[in-house]
Amino acid sequence: MSQCHKSLELPAEIEQQLSNCNSLPSLPSVVVRIIEASKDPEISLAEVADIVSPDPALSAKLLKIASSPAYARAHQVTTLRDALSVLGLNASLTVGLSFSLVSSLQSQTSDDDGFHHFWKRSIISATVARQIGLVLNEKNLEEFFLASLLQDIGMLAVSCAGLTDPADDCEYQDSNNKTHFERVRCEKSHWGIDHSDIGAWLLKSWQLPEKLYQAVLCSHCKDCNVSSEISSREFTQCVWLSGVLSDIWLDQDRERIIEEHCNSVQQLLGMNQTAFYEFISQIDSQLPDMASLFDVTLLDEKSREQILNEARDILVDQSLKLIQQTNQRQQEIESLQKKAQNIAQQANSDHLTGTSNRKHIEELLATEFEISRRRQRPLSLAFIDIDNFKPINDTYGHQGGDLVLQNIARFFSSQIRQQDSLARYGGDEFLLLLHNTDEDDAYALLKRIMTSLQSSPGIEVNQQLIRVTISIGMASFTPDDKSSSPRQLIEEADKALYQSKKSGRNTLTRFQHA
Repeated sequence: MSQCHKSLELPAEIEQQLSNCNSLPSLPSVVVRIIEASKDPEISLAEVADIVSPDPALSAKLLKIASSPAYARAHQVTTLRDALSVLGLNASLTVGLSFSLVSSLQSQTSDDDGFHHFWKRSIISATVARQIGLVLNEKNLEEFFLASLLQDIGMLAVSCAGLTDPADDCEYQDSNNKTHFERVRCEKSHWGIDHSDIGAWLLKSWQLPEKLYQAVLCSHCKDCNVSSEISSREFTQCVWLSGVLSDIWLDQDRERIIEEHCNSVQQLLGMNQTAFYEFISQIDSQLPDMASLFDVTLLDEKSREQILNEARDILVDQSLKLIQQTNQRQQEIESLQKKAQNIAQQANSDHLTGTSNRKHIEELLATEFEISRRRQRPLSLAFIDIDNFKPINDTYGHQGGDLVLQNIARFFSSQIRQQDSLARYGGDEFLLLLHNTDEDDAYALLKRIMTSLQSSPGIEVNQQLIRVTISIGMASFTPDDKSSSPRQLIEEADKALYQSKKSGRNTLTRFQHA
């Protein structure tokens, strides 16, 4: 979802219509007193009790919620003072504000299906929000509850002010199932704002805390950009999430809702599919108590059971799909890794002989040289040249010459140790890197290889056996040689090869330091 920018400014025509409307919901005196009390940092529990006690219905609700499982009370709370003490000062004010607002607004609205759906969504959203706060170990759970409870209050203002509801004229994907966020889309298309903007404007006019009306302002936008230091990004995102998750109980297309918002649940709450189902179950178990507290019919037991079963099946199916996708991605990663290895191997290999190429052997030499110096161990290098290779090319053509090069590469690869490295250095020259091998051991190994080549029957080219000999020059690095370098080692082996050629070929020469 792209970032949206929000402000408390309404289009002038809509603001004027709302300001001039006498039928907008008004606040009873107890709500006004609670709002004022919430702004007083010096307010005491006794003073809160004095505000609430004249309203018997509100007092009864505070007693009931203080005794509920939500506050983990082992025994019934019997007095208002006890209830306020259990809830705490801030929670008492917030809970009191929630109940008194809902009670007042319910008495000022009709009982038609639209308002009933509004109250269902508000109370389920608030229940979800409080559970989100629990998951995040937040202290002010009732702030989550109240902000989410009021997130759609703009819908009441739209209705009471007589504003033309654009949702009535909008085309829906399913005319029998107008989703909440299709309504929001229609409002934005028609007005340039949605009912969350109107709700925030109304709450500000009621002088509710800024944190609440900023959260309502952002309640229908996941990535809301609003300039406020009071309402945190996490708080507003959680209020948004409570709204979209409430539709699990209200929208018929639960699969779409769960699939669309599973990533948000993972990001904001750190839940996998199993934890998400437990989260839904915990909310569902609280709905009967919430329905009783707010005197609203939410869902019967059979409907709730059906919704839970459906949510479980969706999340199990999603979990299985995720496992399949993970396995598929792992296979794709392994395939890409294999391709990358093949590309790297091709880049490091000589295409004719299959040995390393010059670039790769020089890189290997530089690395192994530093390791040998650091670990105080020897290293030897051999330059190998095929004797009289030009006459072979001249006589048998380049294909015959290529065949000789390939056979010599295979022969050496079969003779050297696994830790050693062979490369075609250029033309008919090969470079052999002998790891952790001192001069004497390297000389003995190379001498044995030369003897083995001399005793072989030769290489068959165009149905003829060619006897091939080689000349080798070798040089060694010892840990006490502080002035040596990889380039110097190559030059020393090359000089020794020159001496082998000069001595009549088919010879092994070790470099002699002056």
